[in-house]
Amino acid sequence: MNVRIEDQALRFKMTEQELGQLSHAHCLHVKVNFFGKEFVVSVSPKGHDKNMALKLVQDQDEVYLQLLIPPEIVQKLSDMGRSRAGVQQEVDGVSVSLQVDVREDSRKVVKR
Repeated sequence: MNVRIEDQALRFKMTEQELGQLSHAHCLHVKVNFFGKEFVVSVSPKGHDKNMALKLVQDQDEVYLQLLIPPEIVQKLSDMGRSRAGVQQEVDGVSVSLQVDVREDSRKVVKR
């Protein structure tokens, strides 16, 4: 999973296999070390609302950014097939988007 953070926007781009993990209720995460601290970004398909939610937690050695998404959004992303559009929502003033990397996506394009 690649995570891009820029100008009030977060983009989570995953592989088709990672989408499969989310579909089976497994979390995705990426860890990066910055100046002696570990920055952990995760996507959890265990959101309880209809909307996405962001959580930021800091402790002495680690910083966690967690995106909680409801199963319905995972299903929507899965159902759209091979598409660059993904799913977007505004969360606490931040534009959040989930996309599947189409370069390695074997799913068919869904006709609309």
